[in-house]
Amino acid sequence: MTKPQSSGKTTIRDIAREVGVSVATVSRVTHDDPRVTAETKKRVQEAIDRLDYRPSALGRALSYQRTNTLGIVLPGLGGPYFAQLIEGAESVAVERGVVINVLGTHLRPDAVAAVRQLAEHTDGLLIAGGTIPDDELHRLTRSGRVVLVAGSAEGIPSVRTDGRLAAAELTRHLIEHHGHRRLRFVGETKGSPDPMQRYAGFRDALAAHGLPESGEPLHYGLDVPSGAVAARELHRGGDLPDALVCANDELALGLLATLPGLGHRIPSDVAITGFDDTALAELASPRLTTVHQPIAELGARAAAGALGDDIDDDTVLATTLIVRESCGCTAQEATD
Repeated sequence: MTKPQSSGKTTIRDIAREVGVSVATVSRVTHDDPRVTAETKKRVQEAIDRLDYRPSALGRALSYQRTNTLGIVLPGLGGPYFAQLIEGAESVAVERGVVINVLGTHLRPDAVAAVRQLAEHTDGLLIAGGTIPDDELHRLTRSGRVVLVAGSAEGIPSVRTDGRLAAAELTRHLIEHHGHRRLRFVGETKGSPDPMQRYAGFRDALAAHGLPESGEPLHYGLDVPSGAVAARELHRGGDLPDALVCANDELALGLLATLPGLGHRIPSDVAITGFDDTALAELASPRLTTVHQPIAELGARAAAGALGDDIDDDTVLATTLIVRESCGCTAQEATD
């Protein structure tokens, strides 16, 4: 790479691109941060020398004004998923003597302005995927303090699971192990990255077995009341599929709690599956077949990155298919 000609001045982003690291890492090298490995520091310093990069004196001064605060930006604050995410982030914050400031953007017309204000008073931001527009994410990364959790955007470090692959594995279990042929997805398929990926995995498994969807997705939110509403809609329709693949556990729990009262047996009349493996999945009756994802670890890894630790541009944590009785497996199969 040669020194940029348009402005005549090399920027910190030029150095980051040249070395293949984050802007935050370059900033830490210029401040002699001991958390940067010797090898990374050497490569960054070589690029700084080669491209004649001179950090702004004002920028260097501002970088030392630490607030000892981690900002967490989520679409909402209710439900077990966000509670576990915050718990994981808080575990890192407590260990490092940092306080957390949580912002829920749901129904806020000033969401972007609120996130900008939060960013001015934090050392790092953990932002849930799909919460604010990508162009705003990139504006915020000028400080090098943003990590996405459960989402992805080009040029932004992220910590996530592969929901598409996991949902495909879950759907294959319903098809191959139980012989189900009429399957329907429950959950909003536009807007939120997680349900979109899970719906894509559901469709992947159906396509691999030459099966159509048994009806359009039931577009509902991700909470228990939405699952109850979906159950009543299905009952009124009078033609339940073999299996319902839900975007998360809360939707599935709403279905589990409502369909039996309407005269439908689970799993003999309809199998139901969730996603996340929250605490209530094990306590439901029948117990809920789902996908376990390490939600607290997602929060912890993202928080560590937002507070300055080196993380991969795309950190993907493993998921596990959890087989229980709601899909039709026996209690013995669920423990094998």
